[in-house]
Amino acid sequence: MELHQLRYFVAVAESGGFSKAAKRCFVAQPSLSQQIIKLESELGSKLFDRLGRSVVLTETGKALLPKARLILSEADNIKTGITEHVDSGAGTLSIGIIPTIAPYLLPGSLKRFSESFPQAKLTLNENLTEKLIEGVVDLEIDIAVMSLPIENKLIQTEALFDDPLLLALSPQHPLSKYGEINIEDLKEIPFIALDEEQCLGEQVKNFCYEKQINPDIICRTWNLSTIQQFVSLGNGVSLVPKMFVNTDTSGICTYRNIQDQAPARTVVAAWHKHRRSSKLAKGFTQVIKEEYESLLRPREI
Repeated sequence: MELHQLRYFVAVAESGGFSKAAKRCFVAQPSLSQQIIKLESELGSKLFDRLGRSVVLTETGKALLPKARLILSEADNIKTGITEHVDSGAGTLSIGIIPTIAPYLLPGSLKRFSESFPQAKLTLNENLTEKLIEGVVDLEIDIAVMSLPIENKLIQTEALFDDPLLLALSPQHPLSKYGEINIEDLKEIPFIALDEEQCLGEQVKNFCYEKQINPDIICRTWNLSTIQQFVSLGNGVSLVPKMFVNTDTSGICTYRNIQDQAPARTVVAAWHKHRRSSKLAKGFTQVIKEEYESLLRPREI
């Protein structure tokens, strides 16, 4: 027994004929009649007595009619309820985000998201790019915020913004007296870097390689705050994201732009290519963009 058979049955009962019911249901009369015959065969009893061009319900038909109406009503309620649930912004969203973005964009983004979708439930996975890609591919993460490159054919991305990398140095460093730094000035200067397992560490390494800079790396760390502390003591310089710079209120470091072809990372939203992006996922992507834009407004470097 199928829902469309019950719809056809109710239409015939309410209109009093197969022709009128077919027009009401926007189907050909032979197709409608065939489905009624199948329904009668499944029930083992006739539903209508044919009286010329009109039909009347049999006792079986009279017994089925209120039940059919109730079933169809419940089916419509399910559809309406699901639509209302989705439209209300209710549901669960699993988010992934890399450690060099999370501390700077996540607090404000979560606040914005909860204001827009108060009924939504979020789960969070802050992890390295490789682990987040695994989560997206395994459908454990709905949407991930990370930076390019991402080399996986099952991952689809949307570029959110380009985040420039600025040179961090001690206020006492000789280069701090310049408004902008030339790439040539970075050669053979003690350098503090993120571990290359962090995508930002790999990106900085690639930038240095492309510009034929061979930095003297005296420290590798997993944390941008550790880099900041080392730099502030005059132990070396480093490249850090602008989102880090624009949230730094400590005043212990000075930051400078790099002239010409300055390095930058492209931050993207990533999801499984065979998975439709939900309303919640699109909403979270939008608040991440808004939060980054808000970080650029308060202060200038």
